[in-house]
Amino acid sequence: MHPVIPTVLCAAAVAVAQAPANLLGITLNPSPTNALIARVSHNTCSTLTTCQTVLLPSSLWYWPGGTAWDGTTNSAWATTGTLLTRQSPTTCAVNFGPVPCPRSPGSVATGLDLHDALNELWTIDNNGWITRSQNNPGLAFVNAHNTGLTTVGFVATSAITIDELRGLVFYSTCDFQFGQGWIYVAPLANPGAWTQVTPVQDCFTVQTLITGMACDAANSALYWTNGRGTFRWTYTVAGPTVTFAPGTCCIQTAPFPDPLTDLSMQWAPAVPMGAPCANGACQPCPMSHVLRNAPLLGTTLQLGLDLAQVGMPTWCLVGIGSCSPQGTVPPLCGQLLVPLGAASLTLPMQFPVGGAGCTGSTTWLLPLPANPSLAGLPMASQCIGLCPPTGTAMSNCLSFVLQ
Repeated sequence: MHPVIPTVLCAAAVAVAQAPANLLGITLNPSPTNALIARVSHNTCSTLTTCQTVLLPSSLWYWPGGTAWDGTTNSAWATTGTLLTRQSPTTCAVNFGPVPCPRSPGSVATGLDLHDALNELWTIDNNGWITRSQNNPGLAFVNAHNTGLTTVGFVATSAITIDELRGLVFYSTCDFQFGQGWIYVAPLANPGAWTQVTPVQDCFTVQTLITGMACDAANSALYWTNGRGTFRWTYTVAGPTVTFAPGTCCIQTAPFPDPLTDLSMQWAPAVPMGAPCANGACQPCPMSHVLRNAPLLGTTLQLGLDLAQVGMPTWCLVGIGSCSPQGTVPPLCGQLLVPLGAASLTLPMQFPVGGAGCTGSTTWLLPLPANPSLAGLPMASQCIGLCPPTGTAMSNCLSFVLQ
């Protein structure tokens, strides 16, 4: 960890609008139709893409179903209550599963979310239990917490989402007979011990059900759905009390064949610019600079480099602003694309590890401050290698936004 990183980032905060939030949700899937994974834009009130899930069984009830965006694999965890898969949000191609969805015995999963800082998958089920698992194919059990909100008649839990910046967890229950829903708030340190409950209302201030929920912690906003529309509520925190302010509403003009049963945030991906280069003694490797997880405030960003020359001394340059030509600095083989200034940083030297030739990989760790005022801050990064006496190598540049 670079000792001045949090200070530099805080000092460099600027008023930059965050990229529009994209939401990802799974729909109810009455047999024989498979559930959809739908990507929607709340800002434009439009559907971006839909695809049909595969290898997930149909649900017999209204409340099962969950999605969680995994920034480490750029794919979505998805469940219809009993089995869990990890799928592409654009093609629905399965890259892991199906496996049993983590949950308490005899229950169905009703909501999913990721705790990114801990790299854990959180599941809430209709027995009222929150199950925490490692976010990897092993899905090893971490802990479980009882909310006491077990299914009674047509009232069941319906969603879960996490605010890591403020140490909060939100979950919801829904009365599917009378169309009523409630949001519960609990401390992240003790997720089962909820401290308050708030009824939800639609655009016409009429109480409505809540079937899915996602948190944009950087902007203190909850997105939730009653199945057909999406709603954005902001909130403030004063001690143990969370106060909600109903905001914008989006009633989908072309509703899905069946209703959404969960929501998650699909974080904006990094945008690459430029091509790798090499000169002198450096091999012409196709160096690929990538983010290995999402740039979420309060977590540790993983800046990765793949397909690099094995053993080559390599640095990662990070700056404030998006990638843009900064000119060529001899003896570098190409243009610097990271904006230079007092806030730019050079992360410590690494030596890519691999078999031989251009198989080297390495990762730099950049702790991001848990400071909501940095939401929307644009950043850029680029990798530079040295091959004595004068050879150099450079990767593409990445532009990304703190979220």
